[in-house]
Amino acid sequence: MKTRAKRPARKSRSKLQNVVELARERWQAAKKSAKRAKQAAKQARRQFKDAKKVVKRAKQEMLAAARKLQISVMNTARRRRKARAKTATKAAPPKSAKARATAKRPARKKAAPVEVVSTVAIEQASPVQQESSAA
Repeated sequence: MKTRAKRPARKSRSKLQNVVELARERWQAAKKSAKRAKQAAKQARRQFKDAKKVVKRAKQEMLAAARKLQISVMNTARRRRKARAKTATKAAPPKSAKARATAKRPARKKAAPVEVVSTVAIEQASPVQQESSAA
């Protein structure tokens, strides 16, 4: 059994007008939301730039604080070293100029021991060697 093809439904003029108005309203709403999205993106970029600046400033402040702390630690160590040196000099008797000079000078190297052989020992050993070689 064959079915007849349906004719495209003709919309009345009032229905067409309603569809056009509805499409125009949707387009305007989409246009407004696009504008809002664009403004939000612009605001987000500004906030990102501001945040970058804040991060950079915080990093600089952190490095400055680290430098101050390092200087403070070094100064404290230097003061302690000076105090220890003062107590050490007070405890030890003062050295004479000659003692200070010898303390600064590197130690002298000792000469290697030399084996001394007397000529008498050489003369006594040589006849024995001659007799053993003759035999």
